[in-house]
Amino acid sequence: MARSRQPRKRRGEKTRGVPRGPGEPRRPSHRPPAPDGASPKPPTDRRGGASRSLWLGAAAAVLVAAFFVLRGGGPDLPDPPDPDLSQSESEVAEVVRRARRGVLDDRGSPDRWAGLGAAFLAHELHTEAATAYTAAGALAPGDYRFPYLRARSLWRVDPELAEAAALEAIDLNPDYIPTYLLAGQLAEDRADPETARGRYRAALDRLGTTRSAPANTAAASFRLGRLLASDGDLEAALPLLEQAEALAPESGAIAAALARVYRRTGDGGKARAAAERARSLDHDLMIRDPLIDAVNNVAASVIGKERRAFAAEGAGRPEVAERLLREMIRSRPDAADLYYNLGNNLSRQGRNPEALAAWATALEKNPGHVAALINSSIVLAQSENLGEAERRCLRALEIQPNHPGALSSLGSIAALAGRRADALRWFRRALEQEPERAGTHDSIAQVLAANRQFADAIRHFRIAVSKEPFRGDYRLGLAATLASTGDFEGAWEVAHEGRRLGIELPADFLGMLRQAMPEPAFR
Repeated sequence: MARSRQPRKRRGEKTRGVPRGPGEPRRPSHRPPAPDGASPKPPTDRRGGASRSLWLGAAAAVLVAAFFVLRGGGPDLPDPPDPDLSQSESEVAEVVRRARRGVLDDRGSPDRWAGLGAAFLAHELHTEAATAYTAAGALAPGDYRFPYLRARSLWRVDPELAEAAALEAIDLNPDYIPTYLLAGQLAEDRADPETARGRYRAALDRLGTTRSAPANTAAASFRLGRLLASDGDLEAALPLLEQAEALAPESGAIAAALARVYRRTGDGGKARAAAERARSLDHDLMIRDPLIDAVNNVAASVIGKERRAFAAEGAGRPEVAERLLREMIRSRPDAADLYYNLGNNLSRQGRNPEALAAWATALEKNPGHVAALINSSIVLAQSENLGEAERRCLRALEIQPNHPGALSSLGSIAALAGRRADALRWFRRALEQEPERAGTHDSIAQVLAANRQFADAIRHFRIAVSKEPFRGDYRLGLAATLASTGDFEGAWEVAHEGRRLGIELPADFLGMLRQAMPEPAFR
């Protein structure tokens, strides 16, 4: 049963702290310079070339003009943003208000405005952060930090203005590698892989002449290699991806990309090994970004520690995450969410009795904590306490009707109890809420196969495999069900498709399949 989780910011590539970018493999930052070391010109793109870059620059100027009226020697600055913080945690509100008071005390200080921008950005007040960084940039137009951080703030709010700001930051400091990475990601987001490739290449060129964290070389190599592979240039992509993995061996995203390239080049052994690594690693790829690290340090203590705890989990250090969570609990002993996160951490470490105790405390603090009800029900079901597990899921549905996690968990509980009709009913209700969820299709398929409703089971297994082709358990379910119907050739086809992806089905199953039908030639 899949664990219910509180929404996590983004997954994929991410910087150490602030939520990452959308497709990364979870939120970065980026931009490129000219290979010869000269200040780079804003690259043209296929949606308007140089004229588009000029338009973006003009739009950025309009944004500045919206906030400032020039008088004599400097800008006449507006009042700093004053967002409604009534629903925020008290620690967050205090950090923001303190930073705002600093600006009111000295409006002419770019660092005060930047401090306010950091307070906003660290707590995901993106529009307000962009306003503050725009003010800082107007007061210190030669400082690359402010357009870069404005770009990070605008990334999800206004990607075009974010791209213009990132290019401005590159012009001001062509040695800050995260800006190239952000600029490349922004180009990818607007479906311009050619421009993105140029920016990642520029990052690698610059990395050859500057001292930078290996993580950034890994990120640039990975992104460029991934784009080249998607274009079919496997010869150029492979060494870049291999370099990326050597520098960031903890990244499942890189290993998965390598598995695909090895498979396409016909190196099945390496493809299988890389796919196995990908399954055991976190998908994220960390980026070293000191400016964002500084923003994260401004976050209210609990929020900052929580982000660091998530980062430790992603890096395979659950004990560090546990320590940070316990520190947060000492400072905020009534926060139900902290006990909930601690329970998740302990469960991932295999310490289920302690996890249940943490979730119980979360429910004492907040009896309506749906996620704690669902996750504790999963562990209770695994320990065969099906009655209490079911009661908790039903309670979750009373609070949040049609919650897909509760519905799916009720289906699993009913299946464990042998109540297949109830299991199908719950799973189908869950599928109505999340039609694309592969795990629910797989669960329905398992129950249907147990009922010997093989045609429907095969249909749901195929959907699950199509949505998550690297899941060996889904593929095994499909192959086994096909074999149950006498379609041994179809079962072998599923096994061979998995092998091409680097997935080998269990040897005992393949042995039984060989007894039923000799293995066809692997194509």
